[in-house]
Amino acid sequence: MAKEKIRFTITSADLATAHSCDCQKWLRHLAANGLKTDEMHRLVSGRFPAGRLFVLDMLEFLRKSDPHLDRFLAGRGGLHQDDHLSIDFASVRQLLNQEFPELAARLAGEEQAPTVVRRRSGTVDLSPLSPLAKKR
Repeated sequence: MAKEKIRFTITSADLATAHSCDCQKWLRHLAANGLKTDEMHRLVSGRFPAGRLFVLDMLEFLRKSDPHLDRFLAGRGGLHQDDHLSIDFASVRQLLNQEFPELAARLAGEEQAPTVVRRRSGTVDLSPLSPLAKKR
């Protein structure tokens, strides 16, 4: 059976450089030790973690065992503010379901805080927009 890989990709804003590495070892470490559960919940939900600290911790963890990643980051001076970061969310869910079913069940059962939409009280006067809505 082939070893499953979870791709984490760093792409520059101008698409000139890109690097992809396997972050399965990092996610196993987090799941086994019960670390960063908020970020894991976001990954299972199909969203990338909001904080850069998750990525920086992951890169430091992976740089020790991946010389290609270390050379890539050293060659371009680390991560840049406008880099696009992506991860294979389906593979993350598959890894957690297969190897850590209790954590996957707990993360799937957690309720994400509902988004509160605040509406203005009363009505909004749209009369200034009526000339723009007429057909010409």
